[in-house]
Amino acid sequence: MKISKEFIAAVMAAALTLSGCTAVLPDAGYSLADCGSGTWQAGFAAAPIHLPGGSTGPLYIAGYQNGAEITGVLDTPRASALWLDVDGKQGILLISVDCVALGADTVAEIRAQLSDFCRESGCVSVNVIATHTHAGIDTLGLWGPVGVDGKNSAYMENLLIACKAAAEGAYADRTPGEFRFGQVETEAMQFDSREPQHYDETLYQLRFVPSDKEHNGIRIVSYAAHAESLRGDNTLLSRDYPGVMADLIMKETGDDMLFLPASIGGLIMTRDLSTDIFYAEDNLKTTGRLLTEYLMEIEESDETVLSPELAISRVEFDAAMDNTMFMYYKALGILGNTITDGESATGYIVRSEVSALRMGDVTLMLIPGELFPELESGEGLGAGDPESLQKIAADAGIKTAIVVGLANDELGYIIPPSDFVVNEEAPFILRVEGGGEDHYEETNSVGIGTAAAIADAMKLALGLLKK
Repeated sequence: MKISKEFIAAVMAAALTLSGCTAVLPDAGYSLADCGSGTWQAGFAAAPIHLPGGSTGPLYIAGYQNGAEITGVLDTPRASALWLDVDGKQGILLISVDCVALGADTVAEIRAQLSDFCRESGCVSVNVIATHTHAGIDTLGLWGPVGVDGKNSAYMENLLIACKAAAEGAYADRTPGEFRFGQVETEAMQFDSREPQHYDETLYQLRFVPSDKEHNGIRIVSYAAHAESLRGDNTLLSRDYPGVMADLIMKETGDDMLFLPASIGGLIMTRDLSTDIFYAEDNLKTTGRLLTEYLMEIEESDETVLSPELAISRVEFDAAMDNTMFMYYKALGILGNTITDGESATGYIVRSEVSALRMGDVTLMLIPGELFPELESGEGLGAGDPESLQKIAADAGIKTAIVVGLANDELGYIIPPSDFVVNEEAPFILRVEGGGEDHYEETNSVGIGTAAAIADAMKLALGLLKK
């Protein structure tokens, strides 16, 4: 995510209790839902997030500049939900929302409105992931006029309505079948805007094949690149390349698609891929088309059938709130995470969560922010950095682990401590630049300790999943 210089200047001049269906152990701050084994059941539904009618206030576009209102609609954002269970027992929901990000407070609202549904359906865990489209409405509040909460309350209400409709529809759509896992390497699709140049070029797919051939298949797709192929001058509303992929997959295969962003911190983007001089909409279509073509290269013979074993763990953790800017955002009513007194540069800590979702031999690691890929792979980590998530997963006996970013919260960029550099005169407010370095991401991070806090929490979460 990006914040304008004007916003930063104004802030300088001026001077997480989560609820849901998972039963959290209040003292330990963690939970495990083992849904058992048997036969996979899955269901999918999507609901549009309607633009509010009437005079409900401006709709600011997220991701780049402050105070920029949308000027039109390329395609309508939606909430897409996937229901998972085995043998009709306890179920798990994944809800992917076409937006830049959602704070813990909004996730708590989504979970709260689904509380009756969870009791009636046997849902034990609701997880909300943002696709991170930079062509969506401001759902964090950071991109309104300088110093003003940019969220539109009517739009946020419509977002809640869409999440509830999608969740209920996914449960109603559930049907037996099998899950298959496959992956494909992409080439020359991404770039890293910050040294070291490191990113995951793999396009991951979990494909649900229903026993009833008349029923739609479902594809969970994960990729490590910001959904901003329309770039910074865009003011048109769009799902960006995940939306193009979903539409093409439906057209070509009849399957539904749920998109989950991977390790995109650092800042990992798709390249300019337009066929002529750069043109935003052409770049959008080309990016989505090429990624879909890669996905179609995954042959059934290359896929692994996943044993129908389902479990999810959830761990709450506290991170030191070193970023003074984040405290100002909180004071302005922009960020809704729960903060309490604690040891940090500001004297406060922020509460968040991680989760680990096991589907047979594949485990999704749900992370509340934009993780630098080095923290996942371990490549290029230095002194003072935590163990990589892939090493933690391997030590826990996890065969295949995939990071899912922007899940259930947004703590900003999650940066290796060995590469964490802040401006000495105005920490977290002014960025460090020069000599080929640009430490912009630090200005939009909670603090240097976040990576270690997440690694420790994920170690516990993965450990809970051990058979």
